[in-house]
Amino acid sequence: MVDRNTLVRMGTSSSASSLDRMLLVPSRIALGYFKAVDNRRLTPYVPNNSLLIAEEAFGHPGAGGSVGFADPMAKMSFGYTMNRMGDGVALNERGQALVDAAYLSQGYTTNAPGSWIK
Repeated sequence: MVDRNTLVRMGTSSSASSLDRMLLVPSRIALGYFKAVDNRRLTPYVPNNSLLIAEEAFGHPGAGGSVGFADPMAKMSFGYTMNRMGDGVALNERGQALVDAAYLSQGYTTNAPGSWIK
């Protein structure tokens, strides 16, 4: 079991980059976990490079659209894998639609930057 202080540290952004040198898109990181990042307004637009989760959540997208994350405030963990990879380095439309449905089912709404709030 992880104590509350560790959960807070795991969910707190420790770095943010306007261009991740490996992924070639903006990213936000917290102790090795990815944080919510909305790259939908990149110019030129490159689809499937965003991770739209609540600010308190942390996890990691995988190649082709898979994702695993925990959201301590929502008391939710989430995992998605698929048998057909999609494009991009973060969530694709299929994965994001499932994340959206999970948050909506708990009474969350989305805010302007693309994160989930309650």
